[in-house]
Amino acid sequence: MKIYFILLGLLTLATAKPQVPPPSSPQPAPVPPPSQPPAPPADPPVPPAEPPAEPPVPPSPPPAPVPPPGEPAPAPPPSSPAPVPQPPAPTDPAPAPPAPNPTGAPAPPIEGPICECGYTYCAQVLMAMAKPWNEAQLSEAYCKTPNANCPQGSPATSVNSALYICLCDQIDQKVGDHLELLCGCDTCLNVGPDFRGRCKTPCLPGRSGGSGAGDPNTKEGDKGESPMRGSGRLGRFHM
Repeated sequence: MKIYFILLGLLTLATAKPQVPPPSSPQPAPVPPPSQPPAPPADPPVPPAEPPAEPPVPPSPPPAPVPPPGEPAPAPPPSSPAPVPQPPAPTDPAPAPPAPNPTGAPAPPIEGPICECGYTYCAQVLMAMAKPWNEAQLSEAYCKTPNANCPQGSPATSVNSALYICLCDQIDQKVGDHLELLCGCDTCLNVGPDFRGRCKTPCLPGRSGGSGAGDPNTKEGDKGESPMRGSGRLGRFHM
């Protein structure tokens, strides 16, 4: 009987309505945040700006050539000088010299006998030229030579055996007509290889009656020289 009551009690408990605990104070439901408009799409990235192009650089001048050893290095080009003020014009300028002849016309031809500038000639050669010199012209050239021995205007030695030199005034002159006595000779030779006149023996010192041996007071080193060598004009002397 006791068991019967135990089972009845268990059955009663099993079928009894379960008691729900009292509800706690209800919590408010979370309020969702107000809806926001969707964010606009992000702008595409802007590419970085290119730097401005640099102006073209002019090519550097080529290096100066290295001078070979032993020569000075070329000087740098001078800077342009400052303009120099012109001097005031003279109030009374001197007359300008005459302009040179632009045509460069040659000198007029020589009419009389001629000789080649700088050459030495025996009198016999001069008197045998195409335009021959005569004895009077040779005597005049003899006595017009500075320091020539011409007592009373007559040559002291024989004109026919004298040695002359042809002198000219211009550098580029080829022929002329100015003779001067170079040497009084006993015998004047005109032999090779150059065929220029020369004395066979030392020059006579400008005295008459020479023996051809020269002045006895002349030293050995002075033989072949003459005190009559012209007046310093242009010309070549060959002995």
